[in-house]
Amino acid sequence: MASVGSSSVDHLQEKVKLVQAQREAGKNADEQNAEPGALGVTPYGLTASEFNHVIFANTLACNVDEAMRTFELMQQAGVAPNQTTFANLTIVHAKAGDLESAVSMFKKLESSGLEPTVYSYGSLIRAYMEFNRVDDSFRVYEMMKSREVWPNLPVYNSLIVSCLKVGDFTRAWGVFEHLRYTIAQPDEVSFTIMIHACAKQGQVEKAMNLFEEMVASNLVLSDVTFNSLIHACAKRTDYFDECFRLLELMEAQGFQPDFYTYNTVIYACARARKLGLAREIFRDMLKKSMRPDQEDLLKIDAITITNMMCAYAWYLPSIKNCSWKVAKRFEGVAAKALADVQQASTSVSTNSLSQVYTRDEHNADAYLMTTRLLDIQEKANEAGREFSHLAKDGASKPELDQQQIALIDMLMPEQVPEAHNQLASETVRLMRFYLDTVKGGVTARMLNMYLASLVNNGRFESAWRVIFGDFEKYGLQRDGWTFLWTIRLCARTRDVPSAWRVWDEYKKWRADVERELNTPGHNTLRTGRTRVYGAQTDKSSSDAKSKTRDDAPVELSGDAEAVNRATRDMLALVTDLEFPGSLSMPTNVAGGALAVTPDDREVARTLIGCDMKPEHATYIEMITLLGSCGDFRSAVHLLREEKEGILEHKHDPTMHDVNSMYQNALVSGNKHAALDVRGLCMPKPLHEARRRLHRKWGTSFGWELTSPQYKAVDRRFPEEFKPHNPPFKNAEHVYSRPRGSGNTSHT
Repeated sequence: MASVGSSSVDHLQEKVKLVQAQREAGKNADEQNAEPGALGVTPYGLTASEFNHVIFANTLACNVDEAMRTFELMQQAGVAPNQTTFANLTIVHAKAGDLESAVSMFKKLESSGLEPTVYSYGSLIRAYMEFNRVDDSFRVYEMMKSREVWPNLPVYNSLIVSCLKVGDFTRAWGVFEHLRYTIAQPDEVSFTIMIHACAKQGQVEKAMNLFEEMVASNLVLSDVTFNSLIHACAKRTDYFDECFRLLELMEAQGFQPDFYTYNTVIYACARARKLGLAREIFRDMLKKSMRPDQEDLLKIDAITITNMMCAYAWYLPSIKNCSWKVAKRFEGVAAKALADVQQASTSVSTNSLSQVYTRDEHNADAYLMTTRLLDIQEKANEAGREFSHLAKDGASKPELDQQQIALIDMLMPEQVPEAHNQLASETVRLMRFYLDTVKGGVTARMLNMYLASLVNNGRFESAWRVIFGDFEKYGLQRDGWTFLWTIRLCARTRDVPSAWRVWDEYKKWRADVERELNTPGHNTLRTGRTRVYGAQTDKSSSDAKSKTRDDAPVELSGDAEAVNRATRDMLALVTDLEFPGSLSMPTNVAGGALAVTPDDREVARTLIGCDMKPEHATYIEMITLLGSCGDFRSAVHLLREEKEGILEHKHDPTMHDVNSMYQNALVSGNKHAALDVRGLCMPKPLHEARRRLHRKWGTSFGWELTSPQYKAVDRRFPEEFKPHNPPFKNAEHVYSRPRGSGNTSHT
């Protein structure tokens, strides 16, 4: 598209040069004396519509330079731009990430004496939509209504998309209901957008109702509609079978599934933990993507690999935390992985993702198995290169099919892996195939899910290599999900010093994020290093840290004391542990505007993975790890910090979240820690809930369910309602009654 726009601009430039040459030569003197640009047409046949078509083509290709070049040629030719010209320029600047220039184009429209049309306002709303400026979008909407310009369906669709991009589903549904019941009948685009909103919220029933309403209204169904509906069903495991029924209906309607459809179905299989079906769909997708006629329709991209990583990570329950005896094998594994990555970066090496197997000198069986897996991986790579050579040389179809089957069978055998080691091996083979053969792009989410698969399936050293090497290698930034899986990696290996080092990085990053967002109270956040069991990782700032943290070392005994002593000895291994690469920061909040409201700041946090969900999971992983090693004081401190000390986040941890730590506190006899956990995580007392119900229904706080007037009626019939003594006055009387007291009835 970009090349087509560039050639069109060159063609226009030749025409403009011809016009300028005619003017300089003095030809058509009568026409030159006329006013140029009248009605958007030059005396030499160039019209505004011709320039607008070229600008629109570059807008679709998001080529802002060629679009502005066309606009300059338009001015040189003496053609007056119209509302369509400025509308397309507004959109192309917004798509290129320049909101200021996009707004300036709308201002040029007004300064040139042209009256903005509904398309002019719609383009400005789309510009604000691209930068999550939902309030500004509605301000333009109110402005166009005040100028008696009636909004059309694309304007309402843009408003709905603006609300969905910032997660304001209530406002999006309000706009849709206002459109449906007040303005006009929504079109298929509006219904498809709302089905996508249902998919984000997990409201499959509501999405089905919208789909049935589309069918009843005789609206045109599209592949995007079916893809959105399948995506909604993929979010719910109880609607897993409905995904394939909709897929059959989609094919019956004449729509061919594309790569988005395949990716959504693979994601549904991953959530339902059906790895075998996900592998079959991927194999079929891989076969079709290698055909020349299906190359544009189906392709293996980063989303496909990410969903397959989800399938490998969620298929089996995550491997449990290793015992303290086994944990000794992983002492210093983080520092060793960092040293290996740094050494590999200074020497001539291949892809760091492929260097995930190392020889275990303490386990000969593991080394033999690793060698066997490397041989399988090398055979898969060789099969991929052979297939590429045959395709380039124009081999016959039977030869290509045979080589294709050999490649897929080597990459992904028909037998579904049933062990963690087999899952991890196939994960690595698939990743290497994608990087070496497909040569696709790498995203941060893909690396995070690859990291999750390695952690859940027990490839701990390989996971450290991904953290230290691959994010920096591919120029990607670590986000909140990366920190979550890194803390979980430390928990699986019981690597408490490395966990504290990662926690230092996490807290510093969170403080920088809040400072960038200008959150009220961000100056009070701590950015220094924490103490590990009473010892500090940075002795030069011990006084400052003792002021920021009020907990003292815990007196331990038995196994906990041995763990504490071993942890102190391991501090030297993590003191110099540094994490290369950069971290995700909300640099462009709302298109350069300040995030002035909590909702704006929460949207910015969600984009980089530090919203409430991953933050809560990260805290719980760290608290559970500390509770498992006997540091209950630090664990309770983090638990209280999560509940009360996070800016603009009000977490409510439950006893289920910290059950492991609570049980460890009870077993170790630490009653104070157990009481602290119960006080922070137990639900509110039952009488408070009763008070809320009484306030809601207007009743009194007591056990009486009969009103006084009905009691008066009861007293009129004493022969039918004889008074009697209750069997007990309260529960304490029952519990205090000794066993074997005989008959408990009262006469």
